[in-house]
Formats: sequence, structure tokens, C-alpha cells
Amino acid sequence: MNRRHKGGGGRVRPRRAARAGWAGLVASAVMAALGVAFGAVGAYMAGRGAIAEAGRWTPPAPFELRDGPARSSGVFDEREKVVAALRAGAEPERFAPPALPPGRPKIIVIFDDMGLDPAAFENVMALPGPLTLSFLPYAQGAQAMVDRARAAEHEILLHLPMEPDGPVDPGPNALRANMTGAELLSALAWNLSRIEGYSGVNNHMGSRMTRHEAAMKTVLSVLDERGLYFIDSVTTAGSVAAEAGRAVGARVFARDVFLDPEAGPETVVRQLALVERIARETGYAVAICHPRPDTLAALGPWLTSAPARGFELATTAALLEVDDAWSQDGRVAAADER
Repeated sequence: MNRRHKGGGGRVRPRRAARAGWAGLVASAVMAALGVAFGAVGAYMAGRGAIAEAGRWTPPAPFELRDGPARSSGVFDEREKVVAALRAGAEPERFAPPALPPGRPKIIVIFDDMGLDPAAFENVMALPGPLTLSFLPYAQGAQAMVDRARAAEHEILLHLPMEPDGPVDPGPNALRANMTGAELLSALAWNLSRIEGYSGVNNHMGSRMTRHEAAMKTVLSVLDERGLYFIDSVTTAGSVAAEAGRAVGARVFARDVFLDPEAGPETVVRQLALVERIARETGYAVAICHPRPDTLAALGPWLTSAPARGFELATTAALLEVDDAWSQDGRVAAADER
């Protein structure tokens, strides 16, 4: 958060010197901003040739659009193997991370598509929490909802529109794989400026955009520069968000389960059982859902009873704690091997 410095007492300097001082500060700020922008554009242009493949893409299968596995490294990679086995209904290998998150198994529920429907927002706010609410940047009047959600100790994400496979419209100023570096930065800046108070970003749609490594490196470079993390919604099995994040040093996580890939409360109930097992096996689970009536009807009672069944409701902020713990243990292990 930027803070303006309010001058106190002391000697008043001549107006010309003050103008010169401000000119120097403005010049420094402009140069710093240009450095970040040129660096991001350079990262994008370095892989720009990948766009030549855009004309030869094949639409992925429906399963890949809704439940593609995220790829990561180290402990998170081992965890993903366990999660993939559980999704497939198979018996997973034993998962033994350096350290599990402290306390009970954590369940993180993210509500996507927030901000468009005030009534849906009120229904989500009535649920037990804490929860994570992801707001679309083009939703009118979303900031008031964001402020209320933060006051209720929910976590806030920006639900960043990205280009999908096929003709579905992700919304205005969506990030697209065929944009130039300048176009991509401009669209990203517009989206990031629409609301305040979010700690991270997750993708809205994006099954095509998240397969484009050069573009994702640019996006993740900018997010990291702003101190934001990225949650890959994993709308395609070909997502390269994890690889792009490692390349630029950004924090990238992934959802484990979609709670409502199909209509009906029975789907939500079935998916919640999978969420519980993932959390018990790996220490946490990340679930994404939408503020639909069927989803809310099934999820409300489950959230109420989850603590009694041994789970802790958490927000995406808990992922940062896990990342810190596992990364630190990984560094210690590597040092021991040397």
C-alpha cells in the first residue's frame, strides 16, 4: 500500500527547489515504472514465437476443461500426484511432506464470479467462514462488496478474465494469447485497477491463455512485482502457469476440486467428499465454486458442520504459510545434502 508522506515542521525551502525535488521524484518513479514495463514486455517477447502455434490448437476434452491436473515441483509436485490419484478414485501413495500445515486439515473454499449479483453476494456473506471471494473486475459497484467482505475477515481475489478455448466471451478487457506485449500490459493494468483490497488473482476461464507460457510469464511478473500471488483455476490440462511462475519467481498455487462443474446439489455433495479426503491426505484442499442456488444449498450445511468433523475453514492466505514452510524445509534439506 502506498502511503503519502505528510510534511511536519522545519525549515520551508524555496519554491524552485521544491519544484526541482518533485521533478526528480517524478522522474525516478517514471523510470522505475518503465523498467518494470520493459522487463515484462521483454519476458513476453522472448517467447512471442509461441503465438505461431495458435492457429493449430485443438480444443481439449470437457474433462480437461474442468479437471485438468496442475503441474508443480518439489513437495507440491508430490502432493499433486496424491490429489490426481484421489480424483481418479485410486488409492494414492503415502504423502509425507516436510511439514503439514499446523492444526487441523484446512479447507479453502473460493467463490468465483462475485460482484455481478448483489443477491448472490448477500447469500455468500450469510455462510459460515472464513471464505475467499473472487470478484470480476468489470462488475459494477464491486468495491462496496469487497469492503464488506474484508470487514467480515474473508479473503479477496481478483477474478482475472482470460481467453478460453472456443467462442465463449470472458468479458471486457480479457487477456488474450495473441496480444502484443503492450496490449497485454494495458489490459492487465485495467483489470488490476478496478478494485482495491485483494491479495491475489485467479483466472476467469483462460483455458487458452494459461497454455501460453510467454504471456503467462508477463502476467505473473507483474503480479509478483505488486506482491500478489496467483491461483490457477486449472481450466485446462495444458496450463503452464506453474512453470511460468517458477521461471519468474512468482507464487503460483492451484485449485484441487471444482465443487459445481455440473448443476445439482448432489454434484456438490459428491465433490465435497473428495475435498475432505484430499484435505485429510495432504493437510489442505482448495475448492472453487460459484454462488449458484444449488451450490449454496448444499455448501451451507457442510460449512456449518465441517469444524465438528475435524476440519478448519481457511482462506487462500493459508497457502502462503504452506509455501513458506515447505520452501524453507526444502532449502534446509538441500543444504544438508551439500
